[in-house]
Amino acid sequence: MLKKSLKTMSGVIAAGVLSVSAGTALAEVNFEGETVSIIIPFKEGGGTSRTFRFFQPYLSKYLPGNPVIQLQHMPGGGTIKGANFFHDNQETDGTIALATSSSVNMQQATGNPLAKFDLLSYEPVLSLATTTHWVTHADLADGPNDISRLREAPVALFPFKTAASADMFHLWIYKTLGVDGARPIPGLSSSAGYQSFQRRELQMASHGTGNFLKTISKDIADGKVHQFMTLGVLQPDGSVQRPSYSPGALTFPEMYEKVHGKPLEGAEREAYEVIAANWGPASKGLVLPAGTPAEIVDAWRKAVEEMTRDAEFIEAAPKNIGPFPVVIGEDVRGIIGKAVDLSDASKQQFNDAIAHFNLTYRIE
Repeated sequence: MLKKSLKTMSGVIAAGVLSVSAGTALAEVNFEGETVSIIIPFKEGGGTSRTFRFFQPYLSKYLPGNPVIQLQHMPGGGTIKGANFFHDNQETDGTIALATSSSVNMQQATGNPLAKFDLLSYEPVLSLATTTHWVTHADLADGPNDISRLREAPVALFPFKTAASADMFHLWIYKTLGVDGARPIPGLSSSAGYQSFQRRELQMASHGTGNFLKTISKDIADGKVHQFMTLGVLQPDGSVQRPSYSPGALTFPEMYEKVHGKPLEGAEREAYEVIAANWGPASKGLVLPAGTPAEIVDAWRKAVEEMTRDAEFIEAAPKNIGPFPVVIGEDVRGIIGKAVDLSDASKQQFNDAIAHFNLTYRIE
């Protein structure tokens, strides 16, 4: 059986570690000569792609038999094409896995009838948290942590994929903070959106931890942009912490209180926690098909455990995936559940935000 524990690596990264007892038959699992496919329901180069590109050599190193790890990018339908392909091709021999993300979560959470997949039915291997950072141009803010000019601006454009994706959360964020001039520019990916922002075609932009560390932090250091908020990191006890690598930025609950003069509570707090789960601990995940034998599931989890103990991984991880826990095993199931199981109150919050921006999509 598996025991769950939490290990801190180099004082920077915490990894959810599973100890496997001698009775677990890992020796019976061998992927020698096999090619293991990780389905990534996005095009190459996005956040999920970069995360699993970083994991790729370590998984090959620590899975029994050192298989070739193939990242199979399959964009389309707002992640539905790739996730449905995984659902329809569930080989339980450990040679196929699905990389999940907040956008995959949202297809299930919003009840999209085209989504065949059920994330809670699969065998969880890992999840990885991130958080979100919002920025504006330096001349549109009175320093960091300021949105007063954005709240007064007649128009404040921001990149937006579709209302059916996790980008829907941006609508709720801006509406809830009273940025009345906020206007989405649909069809822009995260990378294209930030490039448009850099060309000053947009007034606001946001990115997760990986792109923040690689790109946005440099623009902040150069004085080109100001960071006005992070989503914050939701803790198991319900508190919200600032990310350790950006301790000076207000979290969303702090910005809400600054703007409205009261704490974030009630239905708005519940909606925020859905977002914090999706863009936090459930942001990146890896699952195996339903019915995968326990010894194969254990082998995958053990490989991830060994990956997080690898000295090269420990050194490289902070700049590639940030200083967040790699959670391994059954705890992941509960994390995904929080992200995909929306209450009626949260659905109403998000539907109101979608309607506020005159978009026709609705969550059922």
